Amino acid sequence: MANIDEKKDKFYIAINHYAEEQRKKIEDEIASFKQKELGEAEIEVLTECYRMIQKEMSQMRISIVKEMAVRDMALKRQLLEKRQKITDEVFQRSADKLVEFTKTERYTDFLKKSAEQFSKVLQNEGTVIFLKSGDEKYEDLIRDSFSSACSFQVLESIRIGGIRARNDNMGLSADGTLDTLLENQREWFEEQSGMAVV
Repeated sequence: MANIDEKKDKFYIAINHYAEEQRKKIEDEIASFKQKELGEAEIEVLTECYRMIQKEMSQMRISIVKEMAVRDMALKRQLLEKRQKITDEVFQRSADKLVEFTKTERYTDFLKKSAEQFSKVLQNEGTVIFLKSGDEKYEDLIRDSFSSACSFQVLESIRIGGIRARNDNMGLSADGTLDTLLENQREWFEEQSGMAVV
């Protein structure tokens, strides 16, 4: 009987040992599986976080680029407005100086030279000379340069001075007004002033 009890004890010990090994093996497999699953889940979470961060950064970049483009356009518009204001001021001051010039003896010489140049081209009858209001006093001076008859008209668009001439019979016209000469300098001024907006 002692032998049977001893065998039973050894059997129980062997079963317990085997069960303990199996339990340990299962626990190790479960731990390994958990570790593997947690590792994969962690990688998946990190990958998803990375994608979200990249998407957010991309949206932020797009937003910043749009905002910078809007600001850039606003600044260019402001610069263009300022440039136009400066240009207008420069040309208004120039126009004022030219108006002062029309009150000098040199203006009489200017009109005489312009009339002489125009008369070389507009020689036929029917030439109309356009003047600014107030310059009618120079009609005789201008008429002396023309060999043929010419007529005079006041033109409101001539504000500074000088003469404009037209001969419809010849199909020719000429403009030597100070208004046009000044206006023709705008493009040169914009190119040479260094105020270009790029």
